[in-house]
Amino acid sequence: MGDYPIIDADGHVREPMARIRELLGPLGQRRSLFQDDTWDRQLRGTLGQYPQSPMDQLRDMDTDGIDVMVLYPTAGLSIGVIADDEYAAALASAYNTALHEFCQANPERLKFVALLAPQQLDASVAELRRAVTQLGAVGAMVPTHIPLRPDFGHRWWDPLWAEAERLGVAMAFHHRSVHGEATDQRHHRFITVHTIGHPVEQMISLTSVIFGGVVERFPRLRLAFLEGGVGWVPYWMDRMDEEAEKRGHIEAPELTKLPSEYIRGGNIFFGVECEEKTIPDGVRWGLEDTLLFASDYPHWDGDWPHTVRSVRERTDLSEEVKRKMVYDNPLRFYNLQNVRRATPAATEATAR
Repeated sequence: MGDYPIIDADGHVREPMARIRELLGPLGQRRSLFQDDTWDRQLRGTLGQYPQSPMDQLRDMDTDGIDVMVLYPTAGLSIGVIADDEYAAALASAYNTALHEFCQANPERLKFVALLAPQQLDASVAELRRAVTQLGAVGAMVPTHIPLRPDFGHRWWDPLWAEAERLGVAMAFHHRSVHGEATDQRHHRFITVHTIGHPVEQMISLTSVIFGGVVERFPRLRLAFLEGGVGWVPYWMDRMDEEAEKRGHIEAPELTKLPSEYIRGGNIFFGVECEEKTIPDGVRWGLEDTLLFASDYPHWDGDWPHTVRSVRERTDLSEEVKRKMVYDNPLRFYNLQNVRRATPAATEATAR
């Protein structure tokens, strides 16, 4: 690959829980801040990484060859299933303040997306505005599963999409396999729940915003569907097109184009993992401008410290496609400015 920065469009952070508790004040005096579960994600501690500080994060980025990492939550991925709406909103606000502080260790290399608690829609709209305009968030995360709320194509959500479009900020759907979702009502092993949950939740979210007319009502809104890969997308484009052709004029009347045309239109993106074998299929279907390189660091299913090398060594992707995945597309999706090759964290520390 060429001499350009590597942007990780979907990395993660181990939340600074002590700081979040401090920011929450009395609300933080509880056993667990985020909804927990009993899945053995780290497989008895044998999988994943455990950075304890921003410098740990930066050093591991150097080891892998990542210049800029966009940080998503870890425990915070489950915010959509917190039943206490007011607490969820306060927790999201504390998280965003803590992540802003975390990224100050090297704001050129560490970027974060705002955590939103859409259970309280008005509070989420205000928090999105604060996180972007005051804290420097480069996007916001929408949990794919929020019990007892309309699907994402419903006009109930329009104030959030409208504010994101006005701010020109990226919105990303992200899933976490937690207890109480559809998958673990039918399956009882994490390997099954996780295999099914990520792509299916993204299929549901994408279908909702397409057929619900969100992409028609908000033509400048940038959306991403993360950690489900891209292999399912060509099949789903074909399936949605067939549905739209037969009954869209009645049941999706706002659409002026086929679903596949919206998906290829430049504002809908998909996270891909470095060794995903179906990336070339997505390219053949015209999706090369939608692909976002994602390390998933430090989670159990990531490929650290070999994510960048795995992309670099692939022979089934052109150099142009690789550049789009790791640089051009993330740059455009997050509207990043002044991105450049990084000085290794150890070198910076020595210089200081």
